[in-house]
Amino acid sequence: MARYEIQVSVRNIIDYILRGGSIESVALSSTRAVDGTRAHQRFQKAQMDDYLVEVKLVHTCQMDQIDFTITGRMDGLFEEDGIIVIDEIKSTGMPLHLIKGNNIMHWAQVKMYGYIYAHQNQLMGLTCRLTYIELEDYNVRHFTSYETIEDLEVFYYDILGRYAKWALSLERFKERCLESVGRMTYPFPSYRKGQKQLMHGVFKTIIEGQKLFSRAPTGIGKTIATLFPAIKALGEKKTKKIFYLTAKTIGKEVANQTLNLLEDQGMVLKRVTITAKEKICLNEVTKCNKEDCPYALGHYDRVNVAIEAAFKATDCYTRDVIESFARLHQVCPYELSLDLALFCEVIVCDYNYVFDPSAKLQRFFVEGSGGYTLLIDEAHNLVDRGRSMYSAVLEKDQVLELRRKVKDLDAKLYKYMTRLNQKMLHYRKACEDYEHLRFETKDMPYDIEDDLRAIIYRTEKIFKEHQNWQHMDMLLDFFFMAYDYVKKTELYSEKYITTYEKKGNNLRIHLYCMDPSDNIRMATLDMNGVVFFSATLLPMSYYMDLLGGNKENYGMMLSSPFDSEKLGLVIDRSISTKYHNRDSSIGPIGEHIMTIAKEKKGNYLVFFPSYKYMEDVLNDLVFSKKVEEEFDLLYQERGLTEVAKEAFIQSFEKPRDRSLIAFSVLGGMFSEGIDLVGNRLIGVLIVGVGLPMICYENDLIKAHFGRKGFDYAYVYPGMNKVLQAAGRVIRSIHDKGVVVLLDERFASHQYKTLFPLEWSHYKIVNKKEDLYTVLETFWNEENMNKS
Repeated sequence: MARYEIQVSVRNIIDYILRGGSIESVALSSTRAVDGTRAHQRFQKAQMDDYLVEVKLVHTCQMDQIDFTITGRMDGLFEEDGIIVIDEIKSTGMPLHLIKGNNIMHWAQVKMYGYIYAHQNQLMGLTCRLTYIELEDYNVRHFTSYETIEDLEVFYYDILGRYAKWALSLERFKERCLESVGRMTYPFPSYRKGQKQLMHGVFKTIIEGQKLFSRAPTGIGKTIATLFPAIKALGEKKTKKIFYLTAKTIGKEVANQTLNLLEDQGMVLKRVTITAKEKICLNEVTKCNKEDCPYALGHYDRVNVAIEAAFKATDCYTRDVIESFARLHQVCPYELSLDLALFCEVIVCDYNYVFDPSAKLQRFFVEGSGGYTLLIDEAHNLVDRGRSMYSAVLEKDQVLELRRKVKDLDAKLYKYMTRLNQKMLHYRKACEDYEHLRFETKDMPYDIEDDLRAIIYRTEKIFKEHQNWQHMDMLLDFFFMAYDYVKKTELYSEKYITTYEKKGNNLRIHLYCMDPSDNIRMATLDMNGVVFFSATLLPMSYYMDLLGGNKENYGMMLSSPFDSEKLGLVIDRSISTKYHNRDSSIGPIGEHIMTIAKEKKGNYLVFFPSYKYMEDVLNDLVFSKKVEEEFDLLYQERGLTEVAKEAFIQSFEKPRDRSLIAFSVLGGMFSEGIDLVGNRLIGVLIVGVGLPMICYENDLIKAHFGRKGFDYAYVYPGMNKVLQAAGRVIRSIHDKGVVVLLDERFASHQYKTLFPLEWSHYKIVNKKEDLYTVLETFWNEENMNKS
């Protein structure tokens, strides 16, 4: 009979076997690592010299078919009146008088430590102590219990026996998984151009624990080219788990389709897709507490049954599957998905679950030891997402409004809010000395951080006693905002800047992360292979710089598998779209749009740098009645809903007697992540070079990066939008279409050096008539080839 070796911590055993109760809105003490560590260290330093801290424990034993290695770490160990005392320290935001010393999980943890220590040191018994530290003012309360070795042994093996049943089912599945992955073969008869090269690169990256930055053009089949070798590496025990990270829903869907395909080939593997809490919530309103949500009430009493039922029933945990099990067992679907992730080999989720310090999966990236593989799809998005995830904003209006509300609720909280408001008044007054009522500094406002921590601690303390307060939702919103702000202060460095801006009576403080590279590098530090891939990872040096790469990391530039001759690429430099030429360009742009759409009947997308510019050109065309009789028009409205977005895309499916011209915004929802294959889209016109709006934040980035500042703040992000939009045209080997780049700057050396290899055949035109001739030649060649 097979035997299994399992290494597991005391805490993980207890967390799974003994958890119970309900989900609470304010329950951050256990996840606030920095604050908890400070409280622990403060208490530990105040003890006598014979108080030993952070004492490691390792215990090996056998049970059923399992050889266990149980690990743990005692917070404190000392002797009192000739008896050994084991101390387990817990930091809390709750008032100490509400803590009764009856937390089963806390006692279980210290008792299991107690058994290991007593057994290894041949003790007849010892004292188990729970020490609770209040985070607001560091007050302490102890609870003690003397335990004999006999009682500790019975308790220890009872808990371990209950865990062993679940662990054995996990190990048996893992065995099946590894065996199936070892047999798994590539599901297609041949490889696409560049695909095998990418697969080898991914596998090598994981084996060596390296980072790979890959420009993987559309059509290579990048999803299977990254997942297949990663799963093979998993089968060889070179990585523990695979996280497939993507910024868009379509990316998750493609990843799941690829995993389903491999399952059809015999792969046995658990995978979960994590959906945002607000989207997957089954309650009418997303309020995560037992008073407002039946799925939160008693969630932890039922969740293990739900997990084990799902584990037996299926290997694929999509949103629909998770929701069905959540309803069946009356548990929170979001928390169920996070728990299932612990027992899955592949986790498909958004970037923020790995990178955002306020949203990352604590069980993997805070308490865990790393050793995972990250496959980061559409990695070009991670630069801006990184800046957003590592930045934080605080506004005085929020503070003042809440301060008025809490005055009659809690005197201490009112005092903290008053103190914070006064400091913000000081900064608001300082803004008045500057021309634009704003200024920036490299220093972080530490005095504000202290006040926010005090507000966080006090909110946690009063929450239990005032849950029904009429303004509790407002207080909780501020609580989570403050928590996010404080998390970002822990990352503050020379790559940040703090800005203060006065708007009326309001003050906006922005901790702005101009360069996210250090934070991304830290988040990927302990991984077994990190792969950044995108069709538009150009220029490579820019993305390696801002995504935490270095000279030792791998870079891979793959060429497009599509025939470049099927893309008619034209640089039209007859029009300048620079800001000072905008008004005079409106009429000519309309003329060029009609020239393109007239030459060959079909569907066209026209991308503009802004809604204003788009609307000006559209209104000019409609007003002049030049376009209505010859073409069907469609335009992207501001603030489109998901339904309206789908209707926009469906417009490309309809058969038409004349060309469709669809107006859209560069960098928006239709310039990336949509797949209009074949005749659904035959042409794209891109108006302008995509430069982001000149603004305060972008100018700060420009200044921060010095000589390369303008490129980093404006040129490269703009060109990425252009590449993404142009990539909508050729989506398969059968597609043929045109891309017209309308701006004189595209013909400059600065921009041509940013073109991908497959754009080397571009044509330059200087007037509308030349554009017509080039397009006519391109489409006539198609007709000749068909004949």
